[in-house]
Amino acid sequence: MRPGFVPVYQPRPSPLHTAGAGPASALCGAFALVCILYPHPLVLTATLAAIVGCAAAAGVGEQLLRALRITLPLGLLVSLINPLVYNEGATVLFRGGTVFGHRFDITLEATMSGLIQGYRVVVFGMAFALFSACVDQDDVLRVLRRVSYRSALTAVLATRLVPVLARDAARMSDASRCRPRPAGRLQVARAALAGSLERAVDVAAALEVRGYSNAVRPARGRRRRSRHDTRVLVAAALVAGGAVALRVAGAGWVQEYPTLEMALGPGELAACVVVLAGAALPFAGRSARLGVAARA
Repeated sequence: MRPGFVPVYQPRPSPLHTAGAGPASALCGAFALVCILYPHPLVLTATLAAIVGCAAAAGVGEQLLRALRITLPLGLLVSLINPLVYNEGATVLFRGGTVFGHRFDITLEATMSGLIQGYRVVVFGMAFALFSACVDQDDVLRVLRRVSYRSALTAVLATRLVPVLARDAARMSDASRCRPRPAGRLQVARAALAGSLERAVDVAAALEVRGYSNAVRPARGRRRRSRHDTRVLVAAALVAGGAVALRVAGAGWVQEYPTLEMALGPGELAACVVVLAGAALPFAGRSARLGVAARA
């Protein structure tokens, strides 16, 4: 079977895998927060390097590379649409005609802005790919079930079913190529969509039979704690707190119109160092290779 392009969690002896869902999710969320706060390409590059470094150290680097097949087309789409929609900027590269009252003038500033925003989308998607590959969805359900049981169950089921649906679509595509006249991509997509709806109905019926519709808030239970929880949580706090503090201080600003300008100084370098240090913290030292502690 061909490996899918959606990262799937598998237990591994790494700090991110053995840490609880809360700390590991917080670290991935901290990387996503940096993408939201900073449009600066240097900080985004440091964030991407941190995410890839965490994935490589956790043994899921190959899964993150396959996830580029999702995030990279989205980034390219944003990069292509932005200069067509926005014609602001002082440097005109191409003067187009007027269609439906909109003049299609492509400017250097709009093009660079589209590239930056597309790059931002790619890095943001890679942060969630790291989450999908390193955080146990069952553990996420156990963490969130006391807050919103049904919402947590829906999120976990969606995360679990996406790889299954991707494998179904891959099998349908392989089967269509064995026919004398292979089916088109649209037909394969329709078949995959119909199969996903049927699977959703089956899952809903199975959950109803098992009494999930009458579920109540469960009692608080004690989980098996990991010695890596504190390290990963401190790393997440370092990345999120440092990113917010430096952004409030004015670091990482980018002016796109009318001319492209961006800051490049100690603030931006400090933001890069904070992100990279937070990514290295869970894997630094001998204690990062020690496994899971006993039940707390």
